[in-house]
Parts: sequence; structure tokens; C-alpha cells
Amino acid sequence: MTASTQTKQRTSSDKPVKKYQYTKTRGKVALIKPCTDPVAWAARRKKEKPPPGGFPKPPSHWPKGVRVDVGRPVYWLPQGWGQGIKTTCIARLVAFVSPEGKCCYHRYRVEEMLGRKLGPDDNLGSAKEWAKTQIQAGKDWRGQQVKFDGQGKLFAQLSSRQRQHLVQSEKFHFAVISARRSGDIGGLRGIVRVESQIRACGVQPTWYVDDASVDAYRELGLKVVVGGKLVPARNKALDDAEKLEKVCVQVSDDISRWSYYVGSEELSLGLFAGNKLLAGNQAAKEADRLRISPVMAAQFILAKMRGVADGEPQPRLGGVFPLGNVGMSFGVGAIATEHFILGDFFVQDLGSKCHFDPRFSLKEDYDFTCSHLDAHGAVMRCNRMFIVAVHETNAGGACSERDDSGEKERENIRILQEKWPGVFSLNGRRGDGSTQVTMAWRRRR
Repeated sequence: MTASTQTKQRTSSDKPVKKYQYTKTRGKVALIKPCTDPVAWAARRKKEKPPPGGFPKPPSHWPKGVRVDVGRPVYWLPQGWGQGIKTTCIARLVAFVSPEGKCCYHRYRVEEMLGRKLGPDDNLGSAKEWAKTQIQAGKDWRGQQVKFDGQGKLFAQLSSRQRQHLVQSEKFHFAVISARRSGDIGGLRGIVRVESQIRACGVQPTWYVDDASVDAYRELGLKVVVGGKLVPARNKALDDAEKLEKVCVQVSDDISRWSYYVGSEELSLGLFAGNKLLAGNQAAKEADRLRISPVMAAQFILAKMRGVADGEPQPRLGGVFPLGNVGMSFGVGAIATEHFILGDFFVQDLGSKCHFDPRFSLKEDYDFTCSHLDAHGAVMRCNRMFIVAVHETNAGGACSERDDSGEKERENIRILQEKWPGVFSLNGRRGDGSTQVTMAWRRRR
């Protein structure tokens, strides 16, 4: 059957008359849409100039009529596949060649052949290209714009006095403490998540990494400085913030979410009276979870610190609930002023000279908390605010100093107990009973 060309006229009472041509072959209809951009038409047909030394020789299993594409490869192409250009096509037609030598010209055809969807998690090269693209576009790992709940819901939890101390985002120095994440797909995913959530608030964070990681991080499009290992990097971030006269916010490199729970502050709830854990679990179930930005979290914590009543100790360090157990957090007050501040996300206000002790390679945030309690008399832990981080199982990272035997943990615990007598006890409920601690500032001797 030969193709027929016809002209069809479409009319509508609310649209102008439009005429177009189409072809119909074997029951399939295709519109005839002449190219209206002669420059683009010519560019697609322009013969590509070979690189110095000529085009690379195609692998032996490639079909004839396909040369190697020397341009940027698509991020989703699986391992073992090649990207080429059809030499028998008048326009530039990209071909994806399977390990068996079969050509596909579209992503969905490759996915059909493999029986799965393709994406950045398929191989490290694809993940790096994907990470660059998302960072440049200000999007998350899924290629979507980051969205948060309105800040009004969060800031409504502040008192009128505290709301007077809310400051703009440019008053903060966001420092992401990291190292050796860019060589791992999971690490790249974490980098994009953290960067996109901070950038979504109009703030560009600074990444503090070791010397060996600088080039790899910069290739991703990040703002990077050499910070060294964990404690030197933390101290450099504090010093940089002081020079900039900004509040220092330090962030772990693998946080996927910041949340705040709005719920009942009562510790006794009906049938659960007398059982804090059950009461807390019930309160957590009934609470409204807000997805907040890291900037909103920092603003909230800072306002809490600066809004302390006159005559009370003025905290200069604030943070989030250190565990992921929301029910446990509702079993205690919304604020704690003598408790551990997690190093994964904290805010240090201007006016504090506290720094991290270089003797620590782990547990440095416990020591930092004690330094603040000793210097300022209080900290500000927001027990309804949470982060989700995976640093204990994630590859790489600035704090990847743990060893399988746990000896490094025990060594740092010994320094803690020597420096702060009576404050730290071994936590027999976690690990092997010798690598985790509980902190009680009131027991200080």
C-alpha cells in the first residue's frame, strides 16, 4: 500500500482554523511538519570534525556503519555498552551498542532489552555525571526540585520573644564536613541530597574535605576548601565562620531529611499515664511531621538560643535529637539544656571560643558539648527536631575512623572520661558495651 498525503482541516468554536498535512501508511498516521529552523537543520547535518589523531577504532563486536562517539556519554548507559554515531545517516544519530553488538537508538529500547529501568545508580561513571547535572540544576538525586513545608508552621512553635531573634539565611555559614564520598554511588547520592536541600534555600554551602578529595569534589561543581581530617576540618569551619562574622552551621555529608514534630507536650496520656515510652509513642503517632529545610532548622535553633530568658545561662551551641526514635523524644521535654549535641548537625553562635580537641578522632562531639557546657553553662537541644543520616554504614566520610575491633572508640572514650570525670559512663545497651557511652553533665566531679 502506498502512502497517501491528505490535507485535513480542524475547526472549533473557540479556536482559529488550523490546516496541516499528514501521511497515512498501513493504518499509521504521521503529521508532516516541515522544519522551520534552517540553522538547526543544517547543524544536525554538519559533518563532525574528527579529534586529533582521528576517531577511535570501534570495538571488534560493533556493527559496521557505527563509529565511536567522542562526545559526553549519556549518564544512564549500563556497563559494557558503548555509545556511537551512525555513519550511514545524513543527520547525527546516536547509537547505543550492546555487548553483543546490537544497536539501539533510544533509551527505552535499551531498557526493553535489559528488562529494567536505567538510571544513575547503574554505575559510578553514570552516577558522577548525574550528580554534576543535578547540582548544577539545583535538583535532588531524583531530578526534582526540593520542597519543604512552610516555615510559618515551624516558626509558630517559637515564643514571641524567640521570633524576634529569627535571622536571614545569609547570616549563616553552612559547612559540610566530608571526605572520600565521591568515589561511591551512595556517597554521591548523599552529596547531592545535602547540597540540593541547602541550595534550595538560596545558600551555597562550603564543603570541607581532605586534600586527596578536593579535585573530585570540585569536579562535581561544589564550593570546596581543604579542611583536613575530621577535627581539623571542624575547627577550620568554626574559624572561617568567625572571620565572616557569621553563625557556624556544621552539617554531615549524608543527611537525607530534616524534620520537626508538632505534638502534645504532655508526658501522661490517658491509659499510658506513668509509662513515658508508651506515652511518647502515642504522642508521636498523633504529632504532625513537618519536612523542614536545613536553613529553617538553623534559624529555629538559633532563635531558641538567643531567646533564652534574662538571667538564664546563654547557650552558644544548639542541635537536634540525636536518635531516630520519635517516641523516645516525646518522653522527654521539648528542650534539653545539659544534654549531648550531635555533631551531624549543629549551630554555634557568635561569641563562643569553643573548638574541637585535636586529640579526638571519634566522640569529638561529646567533648565539644562538654566544652560548651563548661564555658557557657547550657546548650540548646531541640528534642522535636530530627535528621536522617547513614554515616555509620556509609562508605567514606570525614568520620570514617571506626575499626572492627572497636579499639579506636575505646581509646577516645578513655580520653573523654579522663577529661570530664564522672560525666561519661559506658552504655551496656549498645554495641558490645565498651564502645558507646551515656552522658550526664550533672554527675561531673
